[in-house]
Amino acid sequence: MSGILALASAIAEMERPSLEALVRRRRVQSPANVLDPIGLATELLRPESIARTLADLDRPHLAALLRPDLLAGSAEVDELTGLGLLGVERHEGQGDDKDPVTLPEVDAVLRDALREVGIDPEALSDPATVSEDSSVPDAADPATDAATGSDDAASDRDGSWYAEALTAVAQAAECLRALQERPGRLNRSGTVAVAAVRALSETTSVDVADLTRTLTALGRAGLTRTAISEAALIPAAGARDWLGSSHTRRWLILAEAALAAMAPPLRASLQHRDGADLAGAAAALPSRFPLLPEAEFAAARSFVDDLEHLGLTAQGRLSDVGLMLLDGEFDAALSAVEQLFPGVSPGVYVQPDLSVVVPGPLSPDDEAIIASLTVPEHVGVASTRRITEASVTSALERGRTAAEAREDFERLSSTGIPQPLDYLLTSLAERLGSILVEENDGDEGRTRLVVARPDLAETLLVDRALQHLQLHRPAPGDPTSGRSEVPGATLLFSRLRIDHVLAALGDARYPATGRRAASPAAEAGSDVPSLERAGEGSGSGGVPETASAPPVPSAAARFEDGLPEPLAALVDRVFAAARSEPGTGDFTRRLELAIRDRSPVRVTAEARGQSHTFTLLPVSVTAGRLRASDQAAGVERTLPISTITAVDPA
Repeated sequence: MSGILALASAIAEMERPSLEALVRRRRVQSPANVLDPIGLATELLRPESIARTLADLDRPHLAALLRPDLLAGSAEVDELTGLGLLGVERHEGQGDDKDPVTLPEVDAVLRDALREVGIDPEALSDPATVSEDSSVPDAADPATDAATGSDDAASDRDGSWYAEALTAVAQAAECLRALQERPGRLNRSGTVAVAAVRALSETTSVDVADLTRTLTALGRAGLTRTAISEAALIPAAGARDWLGSSHTRRWLILAEAALAAMAPPLRASLQHRDGADLAGAAAALPSRFPLLPEAEFAAARSFVDDLEHLGLTAQGRLSDVGLMLLDGEFDAALSAVEQLFPGVSPGVYVQPDLSVVVPGPLSPDDEAIIASLTVPEHVGVASTRRITEASVTSALERGRTAAEAREDFERLSSTGIPQPLDYLLTSLAERLGSILVEENDGDEGRTRLVVARPDLAETLLVDRALQHLQLHRPAPGDPTSGRSEVPGATLLFSRLRIDHVLAALGDARYPATGRRAASPAAEAGSDVPSLERAGEGSGSGGVPETASAPPVPSAAARFEDGLPEPLAALVDRVFAAARSEPGTGDFTRRLELAIRDRSPVRVTAEARGQSHTFTLLPVSVTAGRLRASDQAAGVERTLPISTITAVDPA
């Protein structure tokens, strides 16, 4: 016996929000073919659709699904009906009274799935088991509790999670800066290639395992995106604002986004324990959600490790701040973290061996400056970086002058500028500061060259390797040419773009420094504008990087978007069909099902006080009338729906 009619009856009684929720939760294979409740019921009773939905149910719901009569009117039964896993059946002659009924298709798939995982359906559906499973939370597992340190291991009195949190923030910032300079290559599947992860690990000095979790955290927070056309992972528009935020807000944004990504089964398992034992909740998943695939259990264990990496948990248990964020209390969590996290470090320590010790978090601007002039060696609460000729050269080539770099070190270094650093800055200034290449918006050309020495300018003008640049001096008295920032420097112009000029000078062995048009963030002293070169807009509307932090992503944001057009149209059709005449009664739905299945039915009709029963093959139901073939009599009959008193299988 099919459950299509019982499920169609349940669907027909749903209000639009419930119907939208059903379509959102259940995957409909052919939305365009669904015209009415019976069509939707047919789609939902496909074995693969049922199996996918059953996998997300816990034991109490599975037990209730086997014996809905024991828990009629309960929350579990209402949820299962809303999921399209139970139907409804009306009692004849008792008005609106109806009971939840098991759908044969669902029952068959459920029993087979339970047996495959070694669970006896009869034992699970025992009345005592059903009642117990519907009300009793998961029992504590002593072994799990011992492993996860349930004795208040994540109390905020234990500062172990602070270090993890600050380290995660530092690693995330380092990763974003590396991606803006060199996007990560993607595989054909859209994931970051292993070779790209290893290269990023070498660039950031972050362990591969930690880097993988860092990329996951950044992705969940919407701070990275994939450029499909270029098969690359790059910073998203919000990354710029995130880098301009304090380390406290940076962590809270990563933390809340991670908690919002918690899978519903894991969240439900956590709620049935003590609310903080995340590792225990993950370990209890196979028991509470026996039909989940193994991949989901592995994903839950990995998620626990992700939160440990972020410092949301310590030894598998959520911290007090983690619980606040889980409950949506962002302001309270912000206040708590601001009191717990250390303040901004006033500076760094530059050693004679050109290593730089960063004792704690820096302000966003100072952090960006130090990152642009050094390379990381160890990233953590207290980080170690190193000044190299390549790192300083790279900063100078991006537009920072040697004088500016010296001023930055003098301001930030608590130990002054040691002699090796002084020598490095002086030598690089002599080599790289002789030619400064800038974008120009005047009539003389698209690129302007500021050449420190007149003799070098003459050499550039006559060098055959640079003839295609068409270098020339400005016209005498031309006010559009601007003036040089370097006393005694010579100005030259080219009509080619700055990229072509820099490439040509490099090929001809002339060390040159490029400086693009300054953006508001650059004027604020940050190197973040290179995000624009990674394919993103500035995303800040001209606001300096020290502006307010970006909005925190909401856990419910993923479910606030409207339905896709095919599903929205499906909901409109089903909702309208369920409330149109004559398609509102069980008789009509029975006839529509018979038409769909091309099966005969016994139709009882009453007219003028007399009752007649026919065995008919329904053809159509339109305008309140049934048109059907009476094969026994060899005629076609047309009956008003209002006269039909019963429709039964033939």
